[in-house]
Amino acid sequence: MEYTGKQKSYLKSVANGLDAIVKMGGKGVTENLIKALDEALTAHELVKVSSFERDRDTRTSAARALAEGTQSQLIAILGRTMLFYRENPDHPTVSKSLNKIK
Repeated sequence: MEYTGKQKSYLKSVANGLDAIVKMGGKGVTENLIKALDEALTAHELVKVSSFERDRDTRTSAARALAEGTQSQLIAILGRTMLFYRENPDHPTVSKSLNKIK
């Protein structure tokens, strides 16, 4: 699902108070990193991932690979922080309010 600008702005505002709970180290995108992000998305729906990678293009490629590997939506890349969202139909938290925004 593609989100509108207002929906992405809402997700960014919600994420503003969140800490990055997944960290991407020097090895880049690994199976363990995908698994950790997948579990975090299931638990929280909206997750920040911090990266230690300096190169912007490499961070962008990694973010796209993580989104694909977890079937999530890449909402934004803010410096070295990536923001991912995936709705949890069993335990919606963020999605309750998000679906009201058009």
